[in-house]
Amino acid sequence: MKGTRLLLAMGYAIALGVCGAAEAAEVTYPSWQWGESANAALLNKVKEKFEKDNPGDTLRSISVPYDGFFDKQYSEVRAGSPAEIVSLFDPEMASYVKQDLLEPLDQYLAMAGVSPDQLSASHKIAIRNGHVYGVAFQTNPRALLVNGKLLKDAGMAMPTNLDEFLAALKKLRDPAKQQFGFYSLSTSGPAQDAYLQTAPIILGFGGSWFKAGQPTASDPKTIAALRFIKKVYDDGFVPRVDSRAAQQMFIDGKIASFIVGPFLVGFAAEQNKATYENIEATIPPFPGKQAAAVTVFLGIPKAAKNKDAAGRFIATLLKPEMQRSVVEIIKALPAVKGSIPTGFVDQNPWFRAFVEAGDHAVSYAPEGMEEYGPEIYNLIGPAIEDILFNNADVERAANDLQTELEKFVSGKKAN
Repeated sequence: MKGTRLLLAMGYAIALGVCGAAEAAEVTYPSWQWGESANAALLNKVKEKFEKDNPGDTLRSISVPYDGFFDKQYSEVRAGSPAEIVSLFDPEMASYVKQDLLEPLDQYLAMAGVSPDQLSASHKIAIRNGHVYGVAFQTNPRALLVNGKLLKDAGMAMPTNLDEFLAALKKLRDPAKQQFGFYSLSTSGPAQDAYLQTAPIILGFGGSWFKAGQPTASDPKTIAALRFIKKVYDDGFVPRVDSRAAQQMFIDGKIASFIVGPFLVGFAAEQNKATYENIEATIPPFPGKQAAAVTVFLGIPKAAKNKDAAGRFIATLLKPEMQRSVVEIIKALPAVKGSIPTGFVDQNPWFRAFVEAGDHAVSYAPEGMEEYGPEIYNLIGPAIEDILFNNADVERAANDLQTELEKFVSGKKAN
């Protein structure tokens, strides 16, 4: 332990020597999350601390639309004119690392007194050859978030298996109240959204799109999950809205359950006390019991103008006070292990399901092909939409997709 502390202290001193002499600078940080109340509250807290502790440094927050965000960001990074801070989901993180587009963050972790082995398991995708290239702003394992009042008003207990869950969805559907029992994909949109919204269900059934870099679209468990997604759509158990509108419906008490990250609780706490006070959570009652996780990473592009100042901002985010605030303000899992405030789970029992999910959750990115995520979305997303909106036969569509994915993998190996 003494040796570890000595190394951390040495790293901190080295980082100060490298970064402390750097001139103060402006850090540009565009993100859709500046427009989300809970996320903005935390980010502004980190911004205030960063600017206070680093006189002359400033952070320019830029609220941008979510739609098209990742394509625009990638174009700017590739063109050599990026912002100082980039936001990356799991597949983008893997892709940027593979393309060597990011600055290693090791010295900035040292500034914060954090060693790589203290980072949460979600960082596996952000580490290459022993260097850390991304830090989690937040990790959101997926659990079944439930409005307990709606369930109790329907005379039902928390479902523990698939049959009970389907029975609950049928009973909870109330057209007169515009009330639904569940949300899953039900509108056409970007391929990434189709992939992201269905991945927790696919994994929950024990299925997957890839295992160890090989396609598994035709796996019986994957097909079973697709049949479930189609059933709840065809039977009218889910509203015909996109995921963001569905989040608001959950907050407004119109959707009883939602496989989503804990961040939605933070939104509910701010917007609807009645929903917030009745929130419960459990591992989704699907046969596979596998949880998915979605992480928002922050990175610094190699071509960024003011990399040292951006690193100081990331070091500020990693400070203990800020890591506790990730949990308290946005209700997500933090980057640094052991940062959940004492008593938080006891005071917020619903959070326990997310902690348990986080302990064994796997990234929603295609396993073994994470860096090709955006390309893979463009194959999988249309196939899912064909099943839902064009009434394509599930098994045939899955087998056709398997063939397409196998061709895709062969093409990448050939290159």
